[in-house]
Amino acid sequence: MNHQSWIDKGIQKGLEDLQVYASRDKSLKLSMYQGRIDQYVQSDVEKVTLRGIYKDKITSVNFENTTETSIDEMLDRLIQNASALTAVEPAMIYAGSESYPEVNTRLFDFTQVPAEKKIKLVTDLEAKILNQKFVKQVQTTIYQETANTTTIVNSKGLNLTRSSSFAYAYAVGVFEKDEDIKTAYEIELVKSFDAFNVDEMAQKTLEKGWAKLGGTSVASKAYPVVFSNEMFGNLLAAFTSLFSGESAYRNLTPLKDKVNQSIAIEGFDLIDDPLHKDAYFQVPFDDEGVAAFEMPLIEKGVFKGFMHDLKTAAIFNEKPNGHSFSGRISPSNLYVRPSKTSFEELISPIKEGIYITELAGIHSGVKAVSGEFSLQAGGFKIVNGEVGTPVKMIVLSGNFFTLLNTIEGLGSDLKFGLNGIGSPSVYVASLAIGGE
Repeated sequence: MNHQSWIDKGIQKGLEDLQVYASRDKSLKLSMYQGRIDQYVQSDVEKVTLRGIYKDKITSVNFENTTETSIDEMLDRLIQNASALTAVEPAMIYAGSESYPEVNTRLFDFTQVPAEKKIKLVTDLEAKILNQKFVKQVQTTIYQETANTTTIVNSKGLNLTRSSSFAYAYAVGVFEKDEDIKTAYEIELVKSFDAFNVDEMAQKTLEKGWAKLGGTSVASKAYPVVFSNEMFGNLLAAFTSLFSGESAYRNLTPLKDKVNQSIAIEGFDLIDDPLHKDAYFQVPFDDEGVAAFEMPLIEKGVFKGFMHDLKTAAIFNEKPNGHSFSGRISPSNLYVRPSKTSFEELISPIKEGIYITELAGIHSGVKAVSGEFSLQAGGFKIVNGEVGTPVKMIVLSGNFFTLLNTIEGLGSDLKFGLNGIGSPSVYVASLAIGGE
C-alpha cells in the first residue's frame, strides 16, 4: 500500500501537512464449551487514521476501506472537517525524534501452529478443570492470537513501523460449595505457543476458585488493607487520567498546580517505562511518532509532571513525551516500583486486616477527579500476620490521594497486567470497609 501517494494527493488538495497511521491486525479466536468448539473466527483488518492540517486547523478521519476512491473521499472529508472547526488549538504533524529506542523482539508466527494444537490446548485446559473438587462447570475456554503491525508515515518525512505478536488463553471455572457459587480464571499471555503450560493454568484456576468458597462478610469499620498486586494495578488504572496533560488543560485533575510537590509517601515511585522487561509489550514510539522513553510521574513521593501528546505539550510549552495512544493520552507500561519486602513480611505486622483480591465496578465506582472510590470487593481476612478465611460482600471506600499518603509498605511481587499497569502488593494503613 503506497502511503506516500496518499500524502502527495492530500498535499495537492491543499492540506498543509498529512499523516497516515495504518494498523493491521490479524487474529484468531476460538472458544470451547462442554467439549465443543462454539466459536472459530479469523480476521484480517487494516484500520487507517488520516491526520491533516488545513488552514492551521488539525483534524482526523478513520476508515477501513483503502481503495483509491475511498482515499479521495477521506481526504475531502478531512478538509471539510477542518473547515468546520472553530476552536483554536495547536496543530502539528511531528517531524520525528532525534533517536528511537531499539526493541529487540522476536516475533513468533502463531499462524504456523496447526489448528489442531490450538484446539487441543483449550480441550486439555477445560478437561483439567472439569471433574475437580467443587467444580460445577467450565463456563467457557478461550484461545486468541493477534499479530499487529503499525506504520506511521507523514509529509515531514517520518516513516516508522512497530510490530507485535502474542496469544492468550484462559478457562472460566464455576465453583460451588454449600450453595456458595464463585467463578475463577487465570489468563496466560505468551509470545510463543510453546510457552503455554496447561497444567499450571488449570492448577492456578482451581486454586483461585477453591480459595473463594465459603466466604463471609466482616464488621463494618476501618481496617488495614493489603491490595494484591493485580488489584492495586486495576485501581491505579482507573486513576491514570489524573496524570494526563489533557486533564490538566481541561482542569480535570487536582494535580495541575502540584508539579514538584509531594503527593505520596517518600518511598512511592510511579514510573512509565515503555521498554520494561517484565511488561507484556515494549513500545518504542507513540501513535504520533514521538519516541517513548522512561518517565517518572511520581519520584520519592513527588509529582514530577504530566504525560503529554503533541497538543498538550505545546499548550504547556513542554516537550512531547510519547504518550499519545488510540487517540488519547495514556501510559505504555506504568508501574509502581517494588521493594525487597516479601508478601509474608509485608503482612506480618497486621493483627486484623483485609487482603483484597477482587474489585468490581471499578469504572462506575471511581470518581477520578476527586479521587473518591467506593467498590465492591472480596478477598481474605488477615489475622495475626497471616492470610485467613475468605471475605465476600464487602464495600471498600476511600480516596486515592489519601491512600498514596497512608501506604505502610510495598511488596517485592511486581506484576504487570494486560492493561500495561504493573504493581506489587500494597499495604495501606486504613480504609473503610462496609460489611455486616
